[in-house]
Amino acid sequence: MTSMVSVSQFVNLAALSRAGKVESVHQGVAAVTRPDGVIIDALGDATASIFPRSAVKPLQVVAMRRAGMKLTGAKLAITAGSHQGTPEHIQLVLEILASVGLDDSALQCPVAWPASPEARKSASAETTLAFNCSGKHAGFLAACIESGWDTKSYLDPSHPLQVLVKQVLEEYSGEDIELSTVDGCGAPLHTITPAGLARAFGTLAKSEPEISAAMLNNAWAVGGQNSPDKIVMQEGIVAKLGAEGVFALGLAAGPNAGAGVAVKIADGALRAAPLVAIKLLKKHQMISGASYSRLETALAVESMGGGHVLGHLTAL
Repeated sequence: MTSMVSVSQFVNLAALSRAGKVESVHQGVAAVTRPDGVIIDALGDATASIFPRSAVKPLQVVAMRRAGMKLTGAKLAITAGSHQGTPEHIQLVLEILASVGLDDSALQCPVAWPASPEARKSASAETTLAFNCSGKHAGFLAACIESGWDTKSYLDPSHPLQVLVKQVLEEYSGEDIELSTVDGCGAPLHTITPAGLARAFGTLAKSEPEISAAMLNNAWAVGGQNSPDKIVMQEGIVAKLGAEGVFALGLAAGPNAGAGVAVKIADGALRAAPLVAIKLLKKHQMISGASYSRLETALAVESMGGGHVLGHLTAL
């Protein structure tokens, strides 16, 4: 039996410098798995459980598709996404619901303002459609309709769809789920280890080409224009962020197809996790130098002083 990750199991993963001195440090845990699922690198205790939050959405989509969901392209991508509530995002969600004869009244996620600053300016009220998980919830509902399952109780842990989600998580991670609770959107949330999350993402990236392609070709539907998972996916790497500093990625093609990386930042800040993840890819020669350089630049966090750059956040 694994335990939840504790303070003593975290290690330093990234540091922010200012004028040549370390100003802030992010601790956490991380894991790298090769295509056969074997752990080849661990920072901190990668076998202690974490809450993966929205990083597991693409795995939930596997369950939706097994239940009969037939979405493709951007509509499939947004079911795996944490969108920004833009008009384009909301339109996709509405189209998914309409395709199975439902409307937004069927959504059981909380209400929210759009995360996109531009969309927020024109919003007049919080809505379920603007909640970042509404695409996933629309996918849940579409799967229920296709399988003839109840749509009123689709978030209940005993609902056939949620039972299937749990089975997929255990299958892809190679682990038994030991603790379940409720995620921010109201859906069941299950623990997983960083190693299990890395293994699951590598497996998904390689063995679910339609999901991988939908995410890579419609990365804007998975996140926002500047979200770190969208930035990483521009390099052909399947990626998904989660709340509280979780970031996972999987390689869909090439000699390392099926390899995965998962990072959990102890303080819950996301800014360090993508940099740590790509640094681990570089360490194990799973990414080209040019691709790494582009990502490092795009994901850079700068320490500013008087309009000048005085340092950077660096993965250790």
